[in-house]
Amino acid sequence: MATDPNLRIIDPEVEDKNEKFSAALMGAAAGQIFGLVAFLMGLVGGAMSDQQTGLLDVGIGMGIFTVFSLLHYGISRRWLGRADPKRFQESLAYFIPAILGGLLYFYASYADTSWPAMGFAGGFAFILLVGKGILFLEHTPPRSRKTTYIFSPFERQSLLIVILVGSILGVGVGMSSQGHRAIGRGPFARTFLSEQILSARHQADLLLFGMPNSYRLLQALKTARQRGLPVRVLVTPETFARYRPEVLALTAARVPVRILPENLPTYIRPMALFDRRVLLYGSGGWGSLSPDGGGQMHMLANLLSQGRIHASQKLFDTLWLQSISAGKSGTQTPP
Repeated sequence: MATDPNLRIIDPEVEDKNEKFSAALMGAAAGQIFGLVAFLMGLVGGAMSDQQTGLLDVGIGMGIFTVFSLLHYGISRRWLGRADPKRFQESLAYFIPAILGGLLYFYASYADTSWPAMGFAGGFAFILLVGKGILFLEHTPPRSRKTTYIFSPFERQSLLIVILVGSILGVGVGMSSQGHRAIGRGPFARTFLSEQILSARHQADLLLFGMPNSYRLLQALKTARQRGLPVRVLVTPETFARYRPEVLALTAARVPVRILPENLPTYIRPMALFDRRVLLYGSGGWGSLSPDGGGQMHMLANLLSQGRIHASQKLFDTLWLQSISAGKSGTQTPP
């Protein structure tokens, strides 16, 4: 077998072995590309429509990329032999920040925070640094094991595929998701509102101008409170007068209800906030005295709407402090 780097003749058996390892590496790199596509799909989807769904796709992309990166490294080591031990120590400059990026992703995705955008930044740092760290550990094959395959998924051609396919899929996810779009009115809005209450993980805040056909809404609030979800409900004095039994039923179920002050500013409308990252607004049959009143329910849950979601949450918190509690006996008592 010719191993002299000055010679270009390679034993056919060695060349066949090289090509087989090259094909295996190609499959692992294709998996890395799928992970990058899933990450970009989540990033585009989160910016367009629903950041929570986008974060889930980013996490899937991180998992796929990590698994196939480790597989890629294992195949490379099987083919080329053990790596230089010094490279492991030097690679910590990539892997330690990558772990911190992964922790930031999990915190932003699952903790009670108002800044889920940190999850996208953490996911990007994780994928970039893990990929760079793996490439750093994989030294260049010698001439005797040279093939025609490009080993890195970060080559220009691969990244063009990732950007094209990931963007297209991300736009599709964004258009099909329920974030940042009109939900409907009447029973559609009430059903969707109830589902959001039941699926909330950290907090649910509702500002209601009425409770038309309120059974489903009341049941969802009671169920959420029973499982320990922090729930707060603000109602207008007119709503309290008209739906007194429903309001008292909520207070009896230990759902905090407060009555808004008189003469509210005209810009205040019915709304619901979940986990500080989802905003429902519009009153058509779910939060107004008239079931047919107001516009359709809309949902804002994307990254571009985070500023409005924060402003709405701040407004709700201010109104909550300025309101008074609805007593169990139907009287109004100071908070």
